[in-house]
Amino acid sequence: MELHQLRCFEVVADERHFARAADRLGTTQSGVSRTILALEAALGARLFNRSKRSSVTLTSTGALFLPEARLILRQAERGEAVGKRAGRGEIGRIEIGYVASAALGGTVSALVRAYRASAPEVEIHLQELETPRQIEEIASGRLDIGFLRARKTYPPEVKTIPLQRDPLLIALPSGGKLARKRILHPADLAAMPFLIPHFGEEAGFLTRLQELGRAGGFTPRILAPVRDFLTVLTAVAAGLGCGLVPASVGNLRIPGTLLRPVQGLDLSADLVLAHRTPEASPAVQQFIFTVESALRKERRP
Repeated sequence: MELHQLRCFEVVADERHFARAADRLGTTQSGVSRTILALEAALGARLFNRSKRSSVTLTSTGALFLPEARLILRQAERGEAVGKRAGRGEIGRIEIGYVASAALGGTVSALVRAYRASAPEVEIHLQELETPRQIEEIASGRLDIGFLRARKTYPPEVKTIPLQRDPLLIALPSGGKLARKRILHPADLAAMPFLIPHFGEEAGFLTRLQELGRAGGFTPRILAPVRDFLTVLTAVAAGLGCGLVPASVGNLRIPGTLLRPVQGLDLSADLVLAHRTPEASPAVQQFIFTVESALRKERRP
């Protein structure tokens, strides 16, 4: 059986007339007759009782077969509609990873919200992951999109789009001797131990600390790496040291911490969007298009 045969059968059953069925189908009466004969041959049973005036009635077999044929046709139509919508990126699922600082700055929510305005039925799954893990998951195909800190190199399967440059600030204990200073100089931090997350070296934070040390004439004393920036701020509030953190981390508002800029240094960390290359999913392609469109709007004079 073929779908066009079932469609022809349904129309003939509705019209009870070969000529009218042919008009609806945009074909000839003889073409309709051949199609029905082929379907009856495939089933091994007659579906219609025919008269000399082209009017027909369903046989008992035809009456039993009609609801099944309709079910198959409607399912095929639904399947075709789903396939077309998926091909346009209107439905599907996107796995998105993000570093916490990107979420705290509102970048992730703003871009996901912009995308959902154009594709509200796409299922989106968000998960916080550190930068190295996101790159690994994207390269392996388990993650579609990543909001992560820029690195010098990426696997060949991963492509990035620059999003923004985030300023880095020094997190200080509010009860420390440097708390009174609104702006720090590099040399002010010479005696301070530093806390960084365990992914900080790969995300460029260790390099920035080394730049800070060179500017202040000291070698930064770095404590054992901690889990994330929340842990950095918690340790800072406890008086265990200071931290170099993205400005957006200040939205955590951990009691006992202050964030201060460093004068004379361009301390920053780039945030990028990463995805697979080439990208096959229409839904992910539409997400990338939405992000690129938003960036173009931001950069217009």
